[in-house]
This record gives sequence, C-alpha cells and structure tokens, in this order.
Amino acid sequence: MGFLSMRLPAPPSLDEIQAHTPRIAPLAEAVERPFWSVMIPTYNNDEYLRRTLASVLSQDLGPERMQIEVVDGCSTRGDSAAVVEQLGKGRVAFHRLPANRGPSHTFNICIERSRGHWVHILHGDDVVFPGFYEAYEAVIRAHGAVRMVLGQVVLIDEDDRWHGLSGVMPPQGGGILSDFLEREAEQQLTQFPAVVARRDAYETVGGYCTFFNHVTDWDMFFRLAQLGPVASVPRPYAGYRVHGASETSRVVVSGLNMRETYFLVRINEGRMNASDRALARRGIYSRMAETAEVTAWELDGKNCLEGRYNQARWAWMLEPTIRRLILVVKSWLKHKLGSKGFFGALSRQT
Repeated sequence: MGFLSMRLPAPPSLDEIQAHTPRIAPLAEAVERPFWSVMIPTYNNDEYLRRTLASVLSQDLGPERMQIEVVDGCSTRGDSAAVVEQLGKGRVAFHRLPANRGPSHTFNICIERSRGHWVHILHGDDVVFPGFYEAYEAVIRAHGAVRMVLGQVVLIDEDDRWHGLSGVMPPQGGGILSDFLEREAEQQLTQFPAVVARRDAYETVGGYCTFFNHVTDWDMFFRLAQLGPVASVPRPYAGYRVHGASETSRVVVSGLNMRETYFLVRINEGRMNASDRALARRGIYSRMAETAEVTAWELDGKNCLEGRYNQARWAWMLEPTIRRLILVVKSWLKHKLGSKGFFGALSRQT
C-alpha cells in the first residue's frame, strides 16, 4: 500500500517561479490613459458573460474614463464575440486568443492590453454590484500610496443567489489593512473580482505566474502586497460565482488545490525569510490539514470518491494522525473498489 509512505513534495524554487513569471512592459508615453481598464477574461462562458457585461455596463463611465474589453481564451463553444456585440453595441472591445494556454496566460494578455492607470480583471462569470468603481476610486484617492485595493465578495451560485461573504474584514469605513502581507502569506484573503491594482504595479512585479493553475491569483496578490500598504473598500461590491463547472471545482476533486496551497505557503515564507520549522510551529500545516479533511467529507457527501481520497491523502501528508490514516485508507478503498456492497458500508461514521 504505497500511500502509507506518502511524503510532502518539494516546492519549486523561487528561481523556478520567477522563470514562469512574464514581464509586463510599460505603455508608450503617447498612449491615452483612462483611469480604469476593466478587462474580462472568458472561456466557454457565454451564459455568465452576459451577466458580467451587464453589471459593468450599468456603471460605464465612458471611454475617456473606462476601457472595457473582453479577452476570450479561444473558447470551443458558444460565441462570446456575438455576446459582446449584442450587449456592448460597440462600446466593449473584443480580443480572441489564437489558442488556449491556460488562465494565467489569459490574465497576462488582459494586463498587456490594458491602458488604464488602474486595472480590474473581472472573470467572465463574476459580477460587480452598483457603486463598485465609485467606491474603489474613492479609496484610491484617499490613500495615494496604495498599489492594490480590495474588498470582500458575495458568494453567488448559478442563479445569482447569495450564499454568504468571503474575504478579510475591512476597517470601519474602509482604509488601510494592517498586517495584510503577513496574513496573505499563509492564506488567500480575497478573490479576483474584488481586487484592483495599478498597472505600473504589475509592471514592477511581473505577470501572473504560469506555474500555477489554482493559486495564481493568491500568488499575485501577495507579490502586489509586497510593494506597500493595501487598502479595502468598506463593504462588498462584487459577486464571486461558485458553480459545478468552475475550475475551482475540478482542482478540488484532483487535490491540486491543496498541492498548490502547500507550495505557495512554502514559497511565500521563503520570500519572507521564514523557515519550514516556523511554519510547523505556528500550526499552519495543521490548519491546512484540517481544511483538507473537512473537504474530504464534503466530497464524500456528494459521492465524489476520487475527491474524498485526494483530500484525505493531503490531510494525512500535512499532519499524520491515526484518525487521518484510517480516513485515507478507507478513502482509497472506496475510491478503488466503489461504494457498492461491503465497501458501501464505509460511511461517514467510518
């Protein structure tokens, strides 16, 4: 039973991560610069793209103040260009990539094509609520030194129903977040639709790292936070969509979410000159293991046996205990032999 000898994998080096981080070139001085660039990456997402575009266009500040552009990652179904033409009526630009090279590449094209002083990358299945750009601009103007402004998000489902809040609690009335960098090193504190950043900040830190698939935004937010103070708007102004077809759902089943989380925590601590021993002493591995174990049971409840096993395996590797050893063995049996007959009796009580 080879899984009993599982060991945590070695994270990539900082040099390897840097090799996967493209440079973002500054714009030519002659380029006309609006305040905002709202860049919308999309892939096979026409149904949600309509809602995303509608939420932005309802707050359109005009072309002198706001660039709006959809970047299609070479979708294989639907017609995002037609959606843009129908809703945008010439106001929204459209760019289609010749091939799909993953989300990080698409995000980097969004930055490269942006012309605004401030860039908002808004996924083609997320939305902004009324007042988003007004509220963020107010915080930007009140705190001139910040290079990134963020907020909480409302978790929404396929039907736009609200399911809760996610993100770091803002200071009353909004403003500078204390200890954001140290906290962001260990856990992701915000989500893509709630983050805006100066374009020249991207020029300083580079683009989204193509080594990652799941934590590419977390990695970027940490690097941006290294440039200086981070500010928050006072309340949520964005909706983050969670649905079964999302990339997040797939990486949870495969366990890639825990692999990349572990890697990035180790990398961020290295960037801050902290040791692996310090991570263990502060209980970071224990908290990650608890997250993986909870996720394993959630996937079991959905009869996702592959996901249960992969999450249980990470819980065991991060913090081996007898309970987790039993969990990973039984998860492996259920995954390999199925949930019928004798092994179907291995329920949540086991």
